[in-house]
Amino acid sequence: MLNATPSQRHKILSLTLVFLLTGLLGCSHGSQGEQAAGATAKAAPSAGGAPPAGGAGSAPAGGAGAAPAGGASSAPAGAAPAASQAPAGAGSASPAAGGITAPAGTTAAKPAEPPLAPEKIPAVVAKVNGTPIAKTELIKMADQIHAQLAPNQPETAEFYRKVLDQLVSNELLLEEAKASGITASDEEVNKQVSELKGRFPSPEKYQEELKKEGLTEADLAKQAREAFVLQKLVETKVVNDVKVSDQQVKAFYDQNPDKLKRPERVHVRHILIHVDAKATAEDKKKARAKADDILAKVKAGGDFAKLAEESSDDPGSKQRGGDLSWVSRNQTVPPFESAAFGLKKPNDVSPVVETQFGYHVIQLIEHQDAGLVPFDEVKEKIAGFLKQQQQREKFLDHVKALKDKAKVEIYI
Repeated sequence: MLNATPSQRHKILSLTLVFLLTGLLGCSHGSQGEQAAGATAKAAPSAGGAPPAGGAGSAPAGGAGAAPAGGASSAPAGAAPAASQAPAGAGSASPAAGGITAPAGTTAAKPAEPPLAPEKIPAVVAKVNGTPIAKTELIKMADQIHAQLAPNQPETAEFYRKVLDQLVSNELLLEEAKASGITASDEEVNKQVSELKGRFPSPEKYQEELKKEGLTEADLAKQAREAFVLQKLVETKVVNDVKVSDQQVKAFYDQNPDKLKRPERVHVRHILIHVDAKATAEDKKKARAKADDILAKVKAGGDFAKLAEESSDDPGSKQRGGDLSWVSRNQTVPPFESAAFGLKKPNDVSPVVETQFGYHVIQLIEHQDAGLVPFDEVKEKIAGFLKQQQQREKFLDHVKALKDKAKVEIYI
């Protein structure tokens, strides 16, 4: 499925690892800043029979991953600043494993470092205030990062040291949480693990993925508990007093017009009559006749939304009356785009449009020209973005202070 999330790809990623990679909040839910700096900076995903252009490998007609109309992911590109567009010094919204990937702009080429053979790694790779970090823990985390996030990154000594640095940070935060009396309940842990299990098509697939990742259910429960503890610590003790003023939000808007532009876009809905790629000529003829009949009903004054709910083969949009939310150019296959952007006035309806997914009837709800997004539409997203940046900076400063005070011994 295009734009598939990790849960849709049925992968298990260590909950503690997720926490470390995001740098702060979001181990069990996306923070407001993540939504602003991530999802809303992407073009709206295709829904059902309107997949991105060149959609090789695209979802079948009616892809289930379509975002609800008006949802966060339907915001226009440019409606909120992306992490890479942050003000100078603001930092990245989602660092990649503590710098495991090379920083942007790196030009000096270093001699290639050979991979570090696991047998050359000592049984204890570090001690944090006397608490050992085992080689097995480092290898497991490094393998997860390597397999899922940095497949082309050689497992060199430097790679392992950067993973270890994250584990050291993790241990220091857990020590602080323990000293503060912060815990996670069995109910919270079981809920998180149950939700993860529910993302898999069957218990067998879940167990298969656990085995592939080298995890047991006990490992997963332990990581879930640590993730909740870390989240509570950060939310209540570290970034709880971060606030963003209205003046800061307006200043960012005024100073970054290039980051807050949106392309020409149309808000449309459609009715899809699906045709299988292997359909016979007779089947295609019947589908076309059905689409023609629906178009005739719309032109005779029929309720488009009701007809979509009754007849559309796009499960991703039919329950919303065929609403695909906002669509920009180059997001859909060419015939769909041409018809959608050819509509001029609200409620205009296209002729029947044929794509590789079948036959569509498209209705225009609203058209917007390219331009700067109005301040009122993005002020909350900007506030969330700026807040996340400030939280991250405070979080990283907090971790540095913990390291400065701790006794950390590194053995690789």
